[in-house]
Amino acid sequence: MNEKEVPHNPANEDYGLCSASVFFTSSGAIRRYFTQMRKDNYMIKRDLKDNFQISISGQDTWYGMSVPGSAMDTFCKEGILPDPYYGMNEYKWTEFWKNNFDIRSTFSVSAEEIDSEEILLTFYGIDTVADVFLNGKKLGHTENMHRTWVYQVKELVKEGENLLELHIASPVKFIEAYKPEKGREIHLTNTGTTPGSQYIRKAHSMFGWDWGPKLPDAGLFRGVELCCFDTARLGESLIRQEHVDGAVTLHIGSEIEKADGQVVKAGNTAMQSNENSAAQPEAGDSAQPGVSGLQLFYELRDPSGALLYTGTDSDIKVTNPALWWPNGYGKQPLYTLTIQLKAGETVLDTREYRIGLRTVTVSREDDQWGQEFAIMVNGVKIFARGADYIPDDCFYPRITREILERDVKACVFANFNCLRVWGGGYYPSDEFYDLCDEYGILLWEDLMYACNIYDVTPDFAENIAIEAKDNILRFRNHACLGLICGNNELECAWTDWKDAQGHAPSLKRDYLYQFEFLLADVVKENAPDAFYWPSSPSSGGSFDNPCDENRGDCHYWDVWHGQKPFSEYMKHYFRFCSEFGFQSLPSIKTVETFTGEKDRNLFSRVMESHQKNPAANGKILYYLSETFRYPKDLESLIFLSQILQGYAMKEATEHWRRNRGRCMGSIYWQFNDNWPVASWSSMDYYGRYKALHYMAKGFCDNVAGSIEKKETHMGFWISNETLDSVTVKAKIAVKTLDFQVIEEQEVSKEVPALSAECLFEKEYKELIAGRDDSVFFVVEYEYEQNGQKVSKKEFETFVPVKYLELKDPAFKVTENADGSVSIQTDTFVPYCMLEGISADTIWNENVVAFTDKEAVTLVPVEDQKISKDGVRIYDIYHTYH
Repeated sequence: MNEKEVPHNPANEDYGLCSASVFFTSSGAIRRYFTQMRKDNYMIKRDLKDNFQISISGQDTWYGMSVPGSAMDTFCKEGILPDPYYGMNEYKWTEFWKNNFDIRSTFSVSAEEIDSEEILLTFYGIDTVADVFLNGKKLGHTENMHRTWVYQVKELVKEGENLLELHIASPVKFIEAYKPEKGREIHLTNTGTTPGSQYIRKAHSMFGWDWGPKLPDAGLFRGVELCCFDTARLGESLIRQEHVDGAVTLHIGSEIEKADGQVVKAGNTAMQSNENSAAQPEAGDSAQPGVSGLQLFYELRDPSGALLYTGTDSDIKVTNPALWWPNGYGKQPLYTLTIQLKAGETVLDTREYRIGLRTVTVSREDDQWGQEFAIMVNGVKIFARGADYIPDDCFYPRITREILERDVKACVFANFNCLRVWGGGYYPSDEFYDLCDEYGILLWEDLMYACNIYDVTPDFAENIAIEAKDNILRFRNHACLGLICGNNELECAWTDWKDAQGHAPSLKRDYLYQFEFLLADVVKENAPDAFYWPSSPSSGGSFDNPCDENRGDCHYWDVWHGQKPFSEYMKHYFRFCSEFGFQSLPSIKTVETFTGEKDRNLFSRVMESHQKNPAANGKILYYLSETFRYPKDLESLIFLSQILQGYAMKEATEHWRRNRGRCMGSIYWQFNDNWPVASWSSMDYYGRYKALHYMAKGFCDNVAGSIEKKETHMGFWISNETLDSVTVKAKIAVKTLDFQVIEEQEVSKEVPALSAECLFEKEYKELIAGRDDSVFFVVEYEYEQNGQKVSKKEFETFVPVKYLELKDPAFKVTENADGSVSIQTDTFVPYCMLEGISADTIWNENVVAFTDKEAVTLVPVEDQKISKDGVRIYDIYHTYH
């Protein structure tokens, strides 16, 4: 049927989907169509980032502000207040946060834009409590930095200049003014945080934590967009995957936003979350009442860019699919799905999705130990290895794609396959999820609630339900999404934390409503294929012993907070340990960024101010005394603290990997820092790798050897986390400190895929009697992987390193023309670490042990070069000589 054959029906003015031709149902619709045809664009989108200014409310002085931007970013750049990261400057900002702020900008609107049927103004990140005005008219009020705020402004914009204003309230005064219902007051305050931070939907860690400062910024931490369109535009799409008999069928359900504000579902809505609704059409039916005249077109390309499908069917079958795998298990091929919204031959809107074909869930099968908690990808139960991610900065506008790519590359370097996005920060940007897709980093995604109790009023419930939906829509189609978790440590707080006791029973009921009903339903509705877990740690919810070691996930802090020895890890066989950690100091170069020379003492005010965990610097010394001799200076202390941290995480992770099947995850706290500080991180604020991060590359490797030490009894294990068996050949020896072999033997064994096997064990008490301080145990092993021979070694000492009679290594150091550094010595060195004096060089390996006279060569990664002033070498002997 052509347009001339369409019967005139004045009663039907709506647009909709049809299966073939475009239908026009009124002369008004026809005129509107041809008006569109004369325009060059049917949708105009542009970022509003110029001409922004910020001022303290009540003052006449305005400062230019970039977008993304904030009060702290602007006032720091202007020199109004000092860098909060240096010295004690953090506290000079305290009164500043009691101010309200005004933000303004002017932007022009063209005649073509004014002529559009709909104009939307979108704010992707308002921080936080704000009134928004356009040309003097109030658009709305915001109280949630985690939401996207969209305003229809067709009736308010004018051709030419337009004035945009935001009046942002002090977050500190907002929480101080909050008055809960009598009897429902909340007195729980987490270590280092501001009381009342749970009353505002703002990143909790902005109010301090036991690793971060109190810098509750305000502003526009993400972009502002103006969108002008005619007829309709594409909303969000849900892309579900059906894996059957080696093929994958994509079921695509989309939303169409009409210019009159109506939202309708289109495509395969039977496969959307509301599957039981009688109002939904059958799968593949593209005819939708209320949107006739529009049609969706789909194009699917494989990872190489080859076209697989183009057409109108919202069910697309992929034969011989290239599956997406987490890092270490396979490749990360990404298909490109393009969805076009058309009126006839006119493209009104286009959306593009990069998707990985995979299945992900969590297995909770009953077994001989209780109930497993294993992430399953493509039907394979993987051992999750990684760390907990926090915001990269207190200046959120500084968290750029470059920083996020630095992070994700650091995860791959350390052989992570998983990150846990911790619930006390923020929902990362779209670029973060894109990068995790590309590099194969599976995400445990917390919703943004941590270590708190919440006053769930009707307004709060509505606010957080929209917040969850806004963010789930952003990340639900990403291959990297492993699971969605309701919160961090709220369930166990109610059952186990002394400070959480004494609150109103109604607040405890609110917890169940918030995380086991309201947010669980939002996840089910908007990401029906995602696994939802109510809390971390948890055994499944309902306050049913959330710290049960035999079900669910656990957080373990008896080592560090409880000051128990590292050997305590060996007593626990958690099903999945999603938090455990140990602190260290950052690089001396990092310390120098926030201290003057007089401050460089562990117990100076500045050093203690950059240590937010109470008494933690003393804890570092306590643990250090168990293993090492007292260091001679701060640089030596820093090095020893980092080695100690790495050894602690190594001991725990290797133990749990040796018990693969019983334990299926080791996620240490924490991956990164949000400012220069002593903390649990393995990579500091400036992206400098601590010893732990280098050591993690070894103990998180797909094939990793480990030594199980029980006093003088040694065992050697291989953890094989690949999909193929490996044959490992090992040479096992006891040597003197000058490399004389006392005893040596060889073993060889095939280690099956996805397993952990003991290759060797022996009691050495008699052999080392009388000389335990002058010998060490070493295993040199090799195997083939992807056709390449891989050689590694592990060592252990029979006594604490402090008791070894180490000799001066007198290193022979050669800086090679290619930027690599070769190091050689004639005596045993248990830990040696290289650092560029000025350049932040990342080496292919670091924290090496010298167990023979062979030279060790460290190579910079990514074509990095060492600085002209060379490198410094740290080793144990020189920490006390």
